Amino acid sequence: MWTSIAAPMMSWVMPEVLVNRGCIIRPFENRGDRGNREIISVTSVDSCSVYTLVMVAALLAAAGRRVASAEEAYRANPRPPTDGLVGANYTPAYAVNQVQFWHDFRPEVVERELAAAKKYFGITTLRVYLHNVNFDEEREKFLANIEQFLQICDRHGIRPGFVFFDDCHRHEGIYLDEPTEPVKGYHNGRWAACPQDRDRDPNDPEKLKPYVQEVIRPHRDDRRVLWWEVFNEPHLKSAYSVRLRKLGYAWAKELKPVQPVISCWDDNEATDVVDAHNYRAAFDRWDRQAELNPAKGCVFTEAGARWYAPRPSNGEPCEVIRWLAGRKAVGKYVPGVYLCWELMVGNSNCRWYWGTPEGTPEPTVPWCGLLWPDATPVSLAEAEAVRRYVTGQPRAMFFDDFQDAPRPSRPGWTAYGGAGPGDSGYLPLGAGTKMVAGHPKWTDYVLEARVMLKSETRGNAGLVFRVNDPGPGHDEMRGYYVGLDTRKLYLGKMQNNWQPLAEFDLTKLDCRVRPDVWNLLRVAAEGPRIRVWLNRMHPSADPDRGLRIELTDEREPILSGAVGVRSHLVEAWFDNVVVLPAEELP
Repeated sequence: MWTSIAAPMMSWVMPEVLVNRGCIIRPFENRGDRGNREIISVTSVDSCSVYTLVMVAALLAAAGRRVASAEEAYRANPRPPTDGLVGANYTPAYAVNQVQFWHDFRPEVVERELAAAKKYFGITTLRVYLHNVNFDEEREKFLANIEQFLQICDRHGIRPGFVFFDDCHRHEGIYLDEPTEPVKGYHNGRWAACPQDRDRDPNDPEKLKPYVQEVIRPHRDDRRVLWWEVFNEPHLKSAYSVRLRKLGYAWAKELKPVQPVISCWDDNEATDVVDAHNYRAAFDRWDRQAELNPAKGCVFTEAGARWYAPRPSNGEPCEVIRWLAGRKAVGKYVPGVYLCWELMVGNSNCRWYWGTPEGTPEPTVPWCGLLWPDATPVSLAEAEAVRRYVTGQPRAMFFDDFQDAPRPSRPGWTAYGGAGPGDSGYLPLGAGTKMVAGHPKWTDYVLEARVMLKSETRGNAGLVFRVNDPGPGHDEMRGYYVGLDTRKLYLGKMQNNWQPLAEFDLTKLDCRVRPDVWNLLRVAAEGPRIRVWLNRMHPSADPDRGLRIELTDEREPILSGAVGVRSHLVEAWFDNVVVLPAEELP
């Protein structure tokens, strides 16, 4: 039996919310016009009472979040509220696209993922996509889910911005009642362009106005919302998209929101802030975008990705953070950034590069995404770099992203053999070389680095740990070594000779170790226990979560020592070396 109760009236109008406890609202259901009343539908008096209390609390909290009157609507200025913030684009790991996110809204998953974003990275903002399909077919549920999402964000000190329209990827075939599965190898293979082509009526773009305005209206002076974005990457050769961008901006500004209204690309007539995207490691271009219009300021709503062979980097997170810190250090304008495309390595499949064909094997390192679906960092080095920049609180015992200073003479390192030539951004080692850093009294810790083999030979390259008494020969030391070639992962003890301890067959993995491709190698040493992770993949392909070797060294274990990198009979590159206390291991 349905019971309808009018929610308490406040000084502003909240869109109606429909809750059917124990039922799923069927898509395409016609609910008619309920005017401006707030209607809460529940199945019992008890649940109605609880829900009423929740809504009253939300309304009172929202009243306290009002930050400006209609006369104080946002106007373009040199210091937008995005300045200095660090975030990522967000779709939960379970969702293939934004339509599934809002239709199958799972607050417990969002809570866990945002808590991890704050814990590991100190993230303060997210870029979140909406879709008119959800608004058109389940309006009340959609608007209620946005409010619940904002409450979760607020608990974690995260301010999202919302995107209305998008010209990227699938322009047809997205429906609420036709679930879609991720397609292996297909970057963003189920992402939903908005609107879908069936809704792109050039004679009636105004039909999309309620979608924009009914989302913004209850939050036009809500400080939990950072900005509103009209259009992501519109096709500028499409008259419809260009017109919709202009109209969408006008619809939003008509409501006089206190937040900026933005839109791609870079600077244009439909944006209050320069809305920049960049997927290259040539930071002179980033500088030009950041300074394109000083009267508006700039935000990089898409700020780089990791790498795709043979390009060493597409603006990976550590490099972007170094660029931001460099600008800040010399007093230049510091824009906000949304790193590595997305927060989660999930079912959107953006761990693959643009244009990879269906069926492509898993990558050795995800192209995009900061957190795995279990809400642990893809890279501890990236987490350290971002968190340290945002909070000013380092946790690492040692960190080097190789973004400055020449090699082989490098502060904090001692070289044994010869380092090779290379641009700033990575550490090149010649065959038969090792470099050591840290302290011989370090005991339990986690060591992580990226490793790239430069050719396919019988040699290998990797990390040394618990290093004592290093000497000029690449085998001259007492400690442990974990290295890889294109076929095997090796763990052994070195006491001026090689004592093998364990091997792992890399040919069993869906991803493949190849020359000129980065690999992510992590070691945890706790007492005599040693664990080694290499090239973790999405859980659909890697139930072991990257753990390749685990053993306890019971014969005279080496329990303390420094760290380093080593190449044996092969040239190799290294990047983003970090050492953390063992208790920092997720």
